[in-house]
Amino acid sequence: MKPTEELKHEHKAIKMMLGIMGKIAENIQNGKDVEVNDVKDIVNFLKTFADKCHHGKEENVLFPALLATGIPSENGPIGVMLYEHTQGRAYIQTMHDGAESWKNHDTASAQLIANAMLNYRTLMQNHILKEENVLFVLADQRLSAPKQEEILAKFEQIEEEVVGHGIHEKFHELLDQLKVKYID
Repeated sequence: MKPTEELKHEHKAIKMMLGIMGKIAENIQNGKDVEVNDVKDIVNFLKTFADKCHHGKEENVLFPALLATGIPSENGPIGVMLYEHTQGRAYIQTMHDGAESWKNHDTASAQLIANAMLNYRTLMQNHILKEENVLFVLADQRLSAPKQEEILAKFEQIEEEVVGHGIHEKFHELLDQLKVKYID
C-alpha cells in the first residue's frame, strides 16, 4: 500500500462525516432536534481522526518528504493544504465553542454550529479533491518505493502514539451510528 492510498482511505471516513454534518446542519436550520452530544462526538472525531491523525500524517510526514523532493511550500500545493488545515481548525473550534454554549441553552449557538459545519464541509470537500488530484499524484510520482515504506511506518507510529490503539475502530463505529441516526 502507498501512503496516498492510506490517506485516501481515511478521506472516505472524513467524507462520510461531512455528509452527516451536512444533514445535522440542515436539521438545525430547519428547527429539527439534534443532540448536542452528537455535535461533541463530531468535534472529537474532527479533532482526533481528521486533524491529529490524518492531517498530522500529512503535516509531519508526507509534506516534509515532498518538500525534500523540491516541491515548494510557499505558493505551492503544500502551502495551500497547510492554510486549509488552519482554516478547518478554526471551524472545528467554532463547533466546539457552539456546543459548549448550546448545552447551556444558548440557541443562537446552534446556528453558529450549523454554519461552521457547512463551511467546514465545503472547505474539506474541495481540500480532498485537491489532495487526491494534485498533491497525492505528485507524491506517487516523486517518492521512491523505499521512501513510501518509510512514510507508511511513520503513519503507523502516529496512529499508535498520537491517536492511540483502537481509536480508529471506535471512530468508525461512531460514523456508523451517526449515519443510521441522521442519514439512513
